[in-house]
Amino acid sequence: MNTVLRSMCRASGLANKLCRLPKSNVPNLIPSTLRHSVATIPQVRHMSNDSTLMSALNNEILHEEGAVSYDSAPSAEPSDFTRSVNGATIILQKQYNNETIRVELDLNNNTELAPAEDDPEENPPQYLPSFKIEISKPQGKLVFSCNYHMTTEEQNLDQFVISEVAFAGPGEDDHVAFTTDFGNLDYVLIEEFENYLTRRGLDAEFSSTLFEMSAAFEHHNYVNFLKNVRDFVN
Repeated sequence: MNTVLRSMCRASGLANKLCRLPKSNVPNLIPSTLRHSVATIPQVRHMSNDSTLMSALNNEILHEEGAVSYDSAPSAEPSDFTRSVNGATIILQKQYNNETIRVELDLNNNTELAPAEDDPEENPPQYLPSFKIEISKPQGKLVFSCNYHMTTEEQNLDQFVISEVAFAGPGEDDHVAFTTDFGNLDYVLIEEFENYLTRRGLDAEFSSTLFEMSAAFEHHNYVNFLKNVRDFVN
């Protein structure tokens, strides 16, 4: 017992009685309910935060599944192409004479279309896909980097835009091949390249179908992401 407490005990007979209490009884002077509440505050707060996150996830899932017609496995794809999916990457492929045509679209490279400033309604976000077209032969391959340039005022899904074109020789990685800006090519050359793609079925119908497929997969993957996170948190 320290000097200050000993002095307080000498000052009062009642205090002396308190000071003679066994040490084992001293902690009982603290209300048991207070001890328990202090000990459990971190755990209660943790549970409350997780419950709030679970509620937010469930609300977002219900909203997204009701926003559009949700399909557990989007099936639309351009005609004559076979499709494979690896995570967020969609691969379309087909044969044309002695050529292999391959389209690769990565949903993680989508860019969000900026909403119109004067639009009074809060519309769901729309994402523009970027993709790559490879046309391969034994002599090498042509690689077209493509996207959609649209605004909320003018949307043309029937025509994708070629931003760059490259040629890679046999066994050469197209990432290190020389690439040129498509818009800087001679106008006649641009037109002939576009006709070259159209003859291979990479036309207006392909463009609109690819955009719709990308939007369906983006929404499908987002809902699955929400459900996976909910199951992880639960």
